[in-house]
Parts: sequence; C-alpha cells; structure tokens
Amino acid sequence: MRPLSTMNYFRHNKRKIISDVTIIIVAICLVYIMECFIASITQSIYPIDANRFDYFSVIVSNDTTPVIPQNILDSLDNSENIETTIPVTVKQIVFTVPGSTTHTAILAFDSTDQTYVANKLQLKVINGRMPTIGTDEIAIDENVAKNNNLQIGSQTDIDKSYNLDRHYTVVGILESDSHISIVGSPEPNNSTLKNDERGYLVFPKEGHFEQAEKEIESLSSQGITTWTLSLYNRLFEKNNQTFQILDIMIILAIIVMAVCLVCSKYAQYFSRKNEVGILSALGYTQGQIIKRTFFEVVATNILGFILGLALAILISKLFVANYFNSIGGTGIYFYGKAAVLALLAPMITTVFTLVPVYRLIRRVDAISIVESN
Repeated sequence: MRPLSTMNYFRHNKRKIISDVTIIIVAICLVYIMECFIASITQSIYPIDANRFDYFSVIVSNDTTPVIPQNILDSLDNSENIETTIPVTVKQIVFTVPGSTTHTAILAFDSTDQTYVANKLQLKVINGRMPTIGTDEIAIDENVAKNNNLQIGSQTDIDKSYNLDRHYTVVGILESDSHISIVGSPEPNNSTLKNDERGYLVFPKEGHFEQAEKEIESLSSQGITTWTLSLYNRLFEKNNQTFQILDIMIILAIIVMAVCLVCSKYAQYFSRKNEVGILSALGYTQGQIIKRTFFEVVATNILGFILGLALAILISKLFVANYFNSIGGTGIYFYGKAAVLALLAPMITTVFTLVPVYRLIRRVDAISIVESN
C-alpha cells in the first residue's frame, strides 16, 4: 500500500469524493446555465431589433414635425453618401422571450418600391407570397411568426401586435437577416397614419455607411426622429446594464458557493489531522504530504469542472437553446464566457482550500498525535 497515493485515497473514500464533486458540478451547472439563459435573451432580442439598420437608416415624422420638410429630403437625395430614400409606413409587432420584450418593424411601401426594398434586404419568401399593395395582408419574418404563433392563413390580433389598428391575414413567411415583415396597407400616403408611423428608409451608398449615419443623425437637431445602427447600439448598451447586474450577482453567487465549498473541504482536512500526524511519524516530510493534498484538491476540482461543464452544456442545449429556438429566438448552449465564469468556482475553491490546509499541515505535531492515540 502507498499511503501517499492520491488514487488510493480516492478509492477508499468514494463517498467523500462523490460528495465534493457533486457540489462542484451543481455550482458549475447553475452558473453556466444562467449565463446561457442571459446570452440567449440578448442574442434573441438584438438581431430582431438591430439587423435592419445594417441595410438602412430611418427618419420618421413626429408631433413636433408632422411632415418631413422637402428640403431635408432633397438634401438626402443629393448627398454623395445616400443612394436613395423610400417613403414607408412604420408599424410594429411584439417579439417576446423570457425576461424581455421588444417590438420589431413591419413596413408598408408604395407599389413601385416594394420590389426594390425586398431586393435590397435580400428578402426570401420561403412560404406563400408577398402581400398585395392596398390589402390587409402581411408577409411576416419566420422568427417573428414563430414567436407570435402565426402561420399562413393566420390573422394578427390586437393582443399579438402593437399599433396595428386592423387584422392582417398572413400570406407569406419571409427569411432575411433584417427580420423585416411587410404589410400591404396602409401605404405611406394614407391620411389616417399617425405622425410616428410615416417616414423614409434611407439607403446609404456602398462604402459610405458611417458617413451616411452621421448625416442622418444630424437631422435630429431639426426636430426629425432618426434611427441608425449607432443610435440603436447605444440604446441597447444602456438597456443591457440590467444583464450586467445579473453577471455581478452570478459572480457573488460563485463566491458564496466557493466559500461553502472551502469550509466543507477545510473541515474534512481538519478531521484528518491524525492521518497527517501518523504520516509524519512514518517519515514522510511535510512537503510530501502537502504535495499529496495538492493533487487531491486539484484532481477533485478538475473532475468536478469537466463533468459539470459537460452536464451544463447538455442541459443548456436540451432546455435553454431548444426553447429559445422554438419561439424564434437564438438559443445559446456553447458559450465561452459562461465556461470562464463557471471555472471561477473550482479555481477559488482550490486556492482558498490549499492555503488554510497548508497552514494546518505545518502546525500538526506528529509526536503529540501519536502519543494521544
């Protein structure tokens, strides 16, 4: 028998090892799954809201400026940074995931512009057809359709949509990175539109995206409501602070779990003082005993981390990712940040276990322990 063999200790103390590893697995799963859940929320909401601004910016009238002045439209049309402006009706529909709700865009155009916009946004009709101009029909983004439980023949309802004053029959399902949905009515020149429902899509020239954004954003000083990718990203970062607070709470939870693990591990080693004393009496040096302890602690935490990470990824894929994907969101189950945060638990446990145990081993008096036995 080899008294300092780590494998021998594990073999003869299976229950203790299983208990220690199980606690680490639970801690890692909790941290990893929570981070994947948070990431799934942000990765579901952001593209639905932001991707359309990769293709165009939007200027919209408001109560202060109910009609966008012609001189502003002329300046945009004559700009070296702008390709074209397209009159548009701006509507919205709800997109909801656990923990967050947003409203994604539904647009209506004049008959001469629908084909142009569809080509620019690379809209692909994967089922059905595009709506007929002037009718209460909608071709809806596939992710938004999943989220609102809509299919060909369905009708949008007042509790399903926001600011839609009539029922729209779904005639098509669209696929595109912009996540835009298109309705047949009301057209941009309709007199019943509210001020914040009429505006223009502004398409930048190729290679002039940033310059076009700056030019459009400057219009806000003239009382025009503007939306660009830069403006949305700033708003998203501001709203994202809630999730940053959750990250801090997760780190605090990791520290609390690690403290509990450290206390448990230290209690175990304190109960093994007699073992340490006997090993010292048999001629093993403190360095050899400390080395064996180091391998025990590190091996336990590595085993717990590997098993915990594998189990957490599996659970995240089966439950978090599949659920978000089923409602049109983006489910995250393989996430580097979550793995790094999960690694904190075994790392903190290892460091803060070895330090007090090292001091405990150095203070053990082998002679007094042998004599007391």
